[in-house]
Amino acid sequence: MDRIVLFSAVNTKIKVLEREFLNKQNYLDMLKMTSVPEAAGYLKDYTSYQKLFEEITIETISRRDIEDILIKKMVANIDKLIFYFRDDYRTLVRSFYLKHEIRDLKILARSIFNGENPREIGKPLSFLGKHSEIVPEKLFKAKTVRDLIFLLEGTEFFEYVIPLIDGKRENLFRFEMVLDNSYYNITQQKRLNLLSTDRSLIRKWEGLLADLYNIQWIYRGKKFYQLSPEELLNYTINFGDKLSYKDRQRMCYTKSLENLNRLISGSYYGSLFGKEEFSTDIYMERHINRFIYKQLGQLNRKFPHSIIQTIAYIWQLEMEIKDIISIVESIRYKLPGEEAKKYLVRVA
Repeated sequence: MDRIVLFSAVNTKIKVLEREFLNKQNYLDMLKMTSVPEAAGYLKDYTSYQKLFEEITIETISRRDIEDILIKKMVANIDKLIFYFRDDYRTLVRSFYLKHEIRDLKILARSIFNGENPREIGKPLSFLGKHSEIVPEKLFKAKTVRDLIFLLEGTEFFEYVIPLIDGKRENLFRFEMVLDNSYYNITQQKRLNLLSTDRSLIRKWEGLLADLYNIQWIYRGKKFYQLSPEELLNYTINFGDKLSYKDRQRMCYTKSLENLNRLISGSYYGSLFGKEEFSTDIYMERHINRFIYKQLGQLNRKFPHSIIQTIAYIWQLEMEIKDIISIVESIRYKLPGEEAKKYLVRVA
């Protein structure tokens, strides 16, 4: 299939959708807001999100309401892009639902772990059932993470989470790690018939993500969960772009966080992580997301008429939604605008 023919229509649509992204002034204006309703009113009156808020009572809107609206827009826009693809390319783009469905499962698991009613979760679960055979109402019956694992029987996640049931390992962290790894296992099992350039780009892109997420997961596993080196290594994603198996092994078996920091600093990604990133988990996540955002922009410009335009748009929309919710959270907790900027992917 001719590359120009394959991507010209969808890339034209993406150009239209990109015009809806917030600009720098929108960010600066929102950082000055003093209440959640005021921020929602700004989105309604001055941004491309206007139509989404038309039937919402702004005066009583909550942070969850805003996130729910934004996530539904994301679902709708991915649906719009899927329309332009056929065959294995459609399967590939649909796989982005899987990533977000895993995110929803992790949110659900955390709420269950914390003893909350799944039906009263403070975050929307708009992707549950969008990709897999999951029935959300069935999962809401879970009282423990163990229950949730058994209720996933019949879905493509089950074979990955069921080994956790051995009487001692079905804790929240392991559940999240297994789900994250299942994404790569499930997607790589699909032998998709893509153009050679797109296959190479996908390998490069997923290898980059694997490297960065492995660094984050090893760091979190050591700092918060004190997992054994063997278990840490077992839960890493078993491929990458710049980090080899030996690199991951050294990181997992190092004796202290200080030594881990030195290993990371000496790697290809060392310039990403300074003292600030190692001191606070959320700073590490933010810096990783900023790097991903930058890399996507470079790939987008370097490979026109490729699948990377679609990937870049979906990720950029996700990052914008993350930023809007971060601003709303900073408003709720009376965080000064300059401090709130530290948590944003697109720096205002």
